[in-house]
Amino acid sequence: MTGESGIASRAGIAIGGLDLAALSEDTIIAAKVHLLDCIGLIIAGNGDERVERMRRAVGSTDPAFVMSVACGVLGLDDFDEATRAHPGAVLVPAIIASALSSSRAVTGADLIAALVAGYQLFGGLGRAADAGQLHLRGQHPSAFLGVPSAAGAIARLHGMPAAVCRNAIGIGASFSFGITEFDPQETMRTVQTAWAASAGLRAAGLAMAGVVPSPMALEAPGGLLGRSAAPAGSVPPDSIDLMGGTVAIERVSFKPYPHFSDLHPVTAVLIELLGARRLHPDEIERIAVRLTPRAGSRLFDGFPPRSTKEAKRSARFALASCVVQAHHIGNGAALLGAFTAERLTDDDVLAVASRVDVALDLPEGGPSGAVELTLADGSTVAMEANGYPGDGRDPSLRWGWAEASVRFTELCASTPDTIVGIGLHDLVEDLDQVDDVRPALRELERLVAVRRS
Repeated sequence: MTGESGIASRAGIAIGGLDLAALSEDTIIAAKVHLLDCIGLIIAGNGDERVERMRRAVGSTDPAFVMSVACGVLGLDDFDEATRAHPGAVLVPAIIASALSSSRAVTGADLIAALVAGYQLFGGLGRAADAGQLHLRGQHPSAFLGVPSAAGAIARLHGMPAAVCRNAIGIGASFSFGITEFDPQETMRTVQTAWAASAGLRAAGLAMAGVVPSPMALEAPGGLLGRSAAPAGSVPPDSIDLMGGTVAIERVSFKPYPHFSDLHPVTAVLIELLGARRLHPDEIERIAVRLTPRAGSRLFDGFPPRSTKEAKRSARFALASCVVQAHHIGNGAALLGAFTAERLTDDDVLAVASRVDVALDLPEGGPSGAVELTLADGSTVAMEANGYPGDGRDPSLRWGWAEASVRFTELCASTPDTIVGIGLHDLVEDLDQVDDVRPALRELERLVAVRRS
């Protein structure tokens, strides 16, 4: 078997030939939307003390790493339900950092093509590795899939020929890593995602410097896909087309809430049932939640949660937090800060949570959840859940430019760096017409390089 017939080789050919003319208008808009949202998350997350800690650790030597931590630290980085990975938090920081390191102009068209290539690689590698099951094998999907995906995307960003794109993917595969034994606060989950962005940048740099990996770095028994197969063995190269199938970027979801995505559908339903009513927690008699067994298997079913990790996976805690947020500020969806260590002992949340009942009896293939809300006066309202705002699996729920622009504005308004956000919003909106993205992106680089304490 030669390198030209390998999986990475065929992906390299597809990446090398990918340009704006080959993309549909919907795909271009999706790329802009995901880029805008990730930039907004970087700006909003930049002031978090955990980002400052990482900034002190790596200094200004690794902007991709710091930007990735900032992108993921709020728990709102985009999410692919199929691969259980967060592609944007890997790809966007890596691509931005690589563009800024370039001595030549980087066009907006090349940035869009690179981003689409990266999402497509994430999706293709995820399908080939059965990434939805990686967690069960102790492998962190964002880190496992992220390095080769970012490496291939960066090679495309700089217009590298197919052979270099192939080598970038292969080198990235050799750097692949990631475990799911996270700390209780899940700091290491964010760090692993950030390291994937940083390692992808290095893998692409090695490929562009002429380093050549094994042409079977993906499919061989000791390769990325070969060793993830069960039982481990060589993967037939003709059976996998990493760049084929559906356009991955359009199916990646935005996270409207910072907790576990399996709870997003019932969260969205409860918020709709609450509406504009700022009900006192004592007015809630009972919240009955129904989920599928598959969703329930990934949740924390004990109570009370002992860590933020458990709180984010607790249906009782998450839904109770919606009620309390709606009571305090009139917006049950404003859940930033609802899963901090300090909130684990919130008396109002714990009181409502004691009246949340969870049943795992919904059949697979039907509604993703259901909620029945009973008030103290005996009245009840109920609704089934089918997806959530920003759910990439449903075209009617996916976010377009308008929705992403609103969230971007809200994210930037929460920081003192609004003026930087305005300039970057304009850059992304007209991205396909931009001759050089570096001047505007340098504002973001300066922002994440400045120590806040």
